[in-house]
Amino acid sequence: MTKVVKVAVVGSGLAGLTAAYLLVSSHAEDVEFDVHLFEKTPSIGMDSSSVSIGNEDQDWRIDVPMRSFQGGYYPRLIALYTQLGVAFRQADFSYSFSVFSQSEKTHSLRTTMIYNGASGRNGAGMPSSLQDLYLYRKANRLLARAFALGIFVLSTVQLLICYIRLLFFAFPALRSKRHNNLTFEEWVVETTPTHFIWKSFRFDTIWKSFAQDVLVPLFSAVCTAPNDLINTHPVEDFLDYVWLTFGTHHYVVIKGVRDAVARLTLNVKHIHLSSPIVSVHADSNDPRIASIECATQKGNIIHHGFHHIVFATQANRVGPLLSSYAASLPPDAPTRHAVMAQINCLHEFHYIRSVVINHTDDSSALLPPDPRDRRDLNLITAVPSATTPLSPWSPHRVSPTYTMATHLLTPPPVLKDEVAVPVFQTTNPFVHINEDRILSVATLERAVLTMSAKDALRGLCRETRRAWWQSSAEAEYSLGPLQGAGRRESDARPGGLAVWVVRACGVFRYSKGVS
Repeated sequence: MTKVVKVAVVGSGLAGLTAAYLLVSSHAEDVEFDVHLFEKTPSIGMDSSSVSIGNEDQDWRIDVPMRSFQGGYYPRLIALYTQLGVAFRQADFSYSFSVFSQSEKTHSLRTTMIYNGASGRNGAGMPSSLQDLYLYRKANRLLARAFALGIFVLSTVQLLICYIRLLFFAFPALRSKRHNNLTFEEWVVETTPTHFIWKSFRFDTIWKSFAQDVLVPLFSAVCTAPNDLINTHPVEDFLDYVWLTFGTHHYVVIKGVRDAVARLTLNVKHIHLSSPIVSVHADSNDPRIASIECATQKGNIIHHGFHHIVFATQANRVGPLLSSYAASLPPDAPTRHAVMAQINCLHEFHYIRSVVINHTDDSSALLPPDPRDRRDLNLITAVPSATTPLSPWSPHRVSPTYTMATHLLTPPPVLKDEVAVPVFQTTNPFVHINEDRILSVATLERAVLTMSAKDALRGLCRETRRAWWQSSAEAEYSLGPLQGAGRRESDARPGGLAVWVVRACGVFRYSKGVS
């Protein structure tokens, strides 16, 4: 006889949808999973912030936030999309790096580096400021051109040497164990050349400049985090990213993430939208199962009989729900102690505000003013003196300690004639965007990994095996001791409620090897 196991999945981002999909796709002969997916917003979370442009017959779905994935870093995601039949295409983005500065009344934006993508195969580009240097040298323009070319070649060679050196440090087999326990800022100090030969060529200064002017803005954009948090981020994860993305491609879903959402939820029968969870409590008649109370437009609704709860939402949302469940258990219940251990673990994870705006504003504060400097992704960092944003004030801005990233969006070929003006997506703007040109605004919570959070993650998943040539992202993982709180307790009742956490820190790599 088939046993029906009722499972609640809280959160409908990629982690929650994947959990629900895998459960309903299970082919166990003696178990049938009755999956209930809970989402607080009116639409599935993975696509809830996206926006459509176009007409009823043909629309352009713009994913929010930007949904690209790296082939070397996300092989399991690629395998999942391939299994689902989700179409995706190669998108090797190019980048520009610019510096924003301001005075009381004016601002300036200067492009310092251009990366043409494809893991460096397309080379670097010369910023317009160097291309036009001869215009300011009326006496000898030929000499000015040669001087500009020399500066560009020298800076490109310096960049290449720094990148090769970075790859050397990122290679897992050569990586120092000590480096894996350092923050990014500590690692930069540790790896700065000290030999007099290197210092005689000022390579110590060049290396520090590469770290602060290239790596910090890049990782600030990737993590959507301010620069100070990038400096305190565990460097091991950055080195893993550098190593695994070397020589590989970026991809984007052709039809937008709504295509993936539709395929992942195809067989999920119970989807509860606009249903923020108020509390979780043990069933009064059978403490081995739990009930979930949701707030809806029709009032509070209680769903009963869950054997498992999979939390696939932010850790700061999970903690209060677990506290309500723990409060409904007897003080001496083993399950209560296990749940409290999960709560203590989740307290180590921290979140920051991130803003994503789709718009048509092409002002020189958001993009390099010279079109020759513009690339797919345009990263802009404020100089330290730019401590406050320009007027007028806007609630859609963040601190200038973030790296602002503006993506030049490309409409589908069938809509190129209908989309009359260029469309941009700016993440974490620290300057004003013309309100009349804003298409959509999304404010998100993003997890930032810290050393303490990384230690706490070992309670949720733990490394079991890694070859000498592999990075931690390639290792095999198993469930941590805090997973399945309640059911995994040796003195708990057989068949007790199990609580699982699959999205504690927003770091996908920690679930890549979990079996």
